[in-house]
Amino acid sequence: MRYFDARVIENRSLGGGYFVLRLGGCESLTGSRPGQFVMLRGDWGRDPLLPRPLSLLSVAHEGRADLLVKVVGKGTALMERSPPGSRVSVLGPLGNGFPVPSADVADLLVAGGVGLPPLFMQAESAGRLGMANGSEMLYGARTSRDLVLLGEIRALGIALRLATEDGSLGRRGRVTDELEARLDHWRAAASPRRLRIMACGPREMLWAVGRIAQSCDIECYLSMEEQMACGIGVCLGCAVAARTRPYLYVCKHGPVFPAAEVMAYAPAASTSQSEGGAQ
Repeated sequence: MRYFDARVIENRSLGGGYFVLRLGGCESLTGSRPGQFVMLRGDWGRDPLLPRPLSLLSVAHEGRADLLVKVVGKGTALMERSPPGSRVSVLGPLGNGFPVPSADVADLLVAGGVGLPPLFMQAESAGRLGMANGSEMLYGARTSRDLVLLGEIRALGIALRLATEDGSLGRRGRVTDELEARLDHWRAAASPRRLRIMACGPREMLWAVGRIAQSCDIECYLSMEEQMACGIGVCLGCAVAARTRPYLYVCKHGPVFPAAEVMAYAPAASTSQSEGGAQ
């Protein structure tokens, strides 16, 4: 697999440091699965030297790919200033994604902050398969300013439930509070559908989601975020402790893991959990 050249078609600011890069010339990303990612590098010389890993938000058949990005450092700041027509180098699709939606499964998609993209793409996939009514998006962040693309999510036809730590939109509290409430609802409804949880967001949030899934004996998949330099398992910089072997690598074996594979080494529950996310 090699890097290919793509072009910025649109760079849409969402406010608060969030923006959507729409790329053209991404025909090789057709067939990408929700949860997969790309390594992206702009035409900015040697500083910064390394590409940035970014989850796919959406991929269209005409060679268009959308990426949701939040400015957190020099690389993403340069991306934010990339005008239409800018050249970028892309490697992908990389990694393993989420399971395919199923008619007999109810999927609870838990997104924290900038962990939204793979779950948005999963919901988009469910809609294309005519299974939008079998998915719910639970989307949490610190404040309402960190909840983006709400109109686009609603347009997918899935139920959307929001949570903010400051109470500025949706439930006041963490998205894991909303998850526990929805699990209570589904248990009370005695639905014939089997429940499944998929989550992406900050590490502390993922551990909390995994603990909830374990306590309820629910199938769960976690999309892990980690710093990486290569995206293909060469640099070994994205190691996570695993149940079946000493380490797995987020870029090669993930970023989506069965929760049971990585939860054995989760730290004790913390009261400082935040859903702000990191890119």
